[in-house]
Amino acid sequence: MTSIQIIATQTVADIMTQKVESLSPGDTIKEAARLMLNSGLSTIPIVDGHYQCVGMLSRKDLTEMFLNEDDELSKALDSDRLSDEWLNRSVETSQTRLVKELMNYEVITIERNHSISAACQLMVDSQIHHLPVVDEQDRVIGILSTFDVIQSVAAA
Repeated sequence: MTSIQIIATQTVADIMTQKVESLSPGDTIKEAARLMLNSGLSTIPIVDGHYQCVGMLSRKDLTEMFLNEDDELSKALDSDRLSDEWLNRSVETSQTRLVKELMNYEVITIERNHSISAACQLMVDSQIHHLPVVDEQDRVIGILSTFDVIQSVAAA
């Protein structure tokens, strides 16, 4: 059986990441940045008190926020250097801003019993790299990334 045939028989639950790091809309941007940095994540689901996904926050969202707020960052990124002064100012700004101000409210989710093929098509159609996986009550139980799909193909 080929890698593609093996993948074709799997469901989202077979390859999703089960341990999901998440934040709430009331968390600070600083907390989000720290979580992304410490965990190596590029996207984090934002959940309400019932663990239902109400948004997504990506590293791209954070980068765009800092670029819009500080022209020095744009120059630093162009020159491949970041100043300590800019980093300190960014931390100060991120301590007061909340995730709900920056998160993407348009959330696309998938249920665990869907095929990998359907998940991949949804990611392609939506131009996204991460899908929160939800149960019957729309609670987040996992996350599927393009990396998970690639890792599954490589292991097959």
